[in-house]
Amino acid sequence: MKSLNFVKAFFIKMIRIERMIMIGATARQSGKTELASRIIDKFCKKGKITGVKISTLHEGDASFHGSMSLPMNEKYVIEKSTTQTKNKSTDRMLLAGAAETFWLHTKDIFLKDALNELLPMIDKNSFVVCESNSLRRIVEPDVFIMIKNLKSEIKNSVKDILELADLTIEFNGTDFSRFDMNILDIEDEKWIYKKI
Repeated sequence: MKSLNFVKAFFIKMIRIERMIMIGATARQSGKTELASRIIDKFCKKGKITGVKISTLHEGDASFHGSMSLPMNEKYVIEKSTTQTKNKSTDRMLLAGAAETFWLHTKDIFLKDALNELLPMIDKNSFVVCESNSLRRIVEPDVFIMIKNLKSEIKNSVKDILELADLTIEFNGTDFSRFDMNILDIEDEKWIYKKI
């Protein structure tokens, strides 16, 4: 039996975002930024790439988001960067070759509102590499990759989106197991996953 979250997500009309590849993971510290950076490094010569990281804060789980904080009176905050300023995920994306990055911090109930504000800020001709689990519940990207952390249990909050993945790869704590970057490409102005 499918989880209630999946059933609810199934009946929500998905927002189709072309030119986006989305990366999720079954646990924290599972290599999402590492994979995003590798993808950006490989494809930044094919076109402008914008890096996006979405941190969704659910009630009572602030401790799971590391240094991320969101004032209680704010629904969401969008940080844009074009130059490296601190040692954070979006800086690694810039270092890998992203032209600009956005880090969206949002309370879960305002994710769609935050997305509606973020999308017009992104160059429509840019390819997007996005780190997010929660966004997959409302957005259908060109390709959705899930990283399965072999050293951590699967978070309950991601079980409903695992079956939405176009591709699931394994992370052993230091690297990705049996993953060939050549199965990803950009063709006809969109990301593609070449199934082997």
